[in-house]
Amino acid sequence: MLAKVHSAAVLGIDSYPIEIEVNAGWGQPAVIIVGLPDAAVKESRDRVKTAIENSGFKYVMGRTTINLAPADVKKEGPSFDLPMRWGSLRQRADCGGESRRLRHRGELALSGEVRSVNGVLPIAICARDQKKRGLIVPADTRPKRRWCRALTCIPLEICVRSGSFLAGKRELQPLREDPATIFQERRSYDVDFVDVKARNT
Repeated sequence: MLAKVHSAAVLGIDSYPIEIEVNAGWGQPAVIIVGLPDAAVKESRDRVKTAIENSGFKYVMGRTTINLAPADVKKEGPSFDLPMRWGSLRQRADCGGESRRLRHRGELALSGEVRSVNGVLPIAICARDQKKRGLIVPADTRPKRRWCRALTCIPLEICVRSGSFLAGKRELQPLREDPATIFQERRSYDVDFVDVKARNT
């Protein structure tokens, strides 16, 4: 059975889409990650499996192949943990396809908690430009999500909630912030450009 989950990677200050394909088949139990993964991405197989089991779900046994497309671009960092985990859960019959309209990014702890990652802003801009519904990110990336107006941003703390969301059994509340309130909070600063002294040459 094949499942597809959408994520993104960061190159400099830009972002480009990554499609994560997870296929579970017959064979000796093994998880194979292809698509030019670095060491941190390869280690995701152990983090994802343990996080799924500690979140109360059953990991699909057999030979699982995970492809990170496009395959000719190197993938770096642990931020693909969360979308890999979603793809693995979508192998279950009770998990729907809600994730097709969302982008996912986050590192997993062995307990199932979702840890913060870098590069949320350019990935959100990429998701907005591609008309995605929203972005699922770690809950502690709040300062990085305040720009979001045309995109639904869903904070996630623990994996078990995302599994229930996939199955249609739970609603995850998106982040709602008023831009006017944000600018009001930062009306005064301790420093000012008038304090900059020119250097005589």
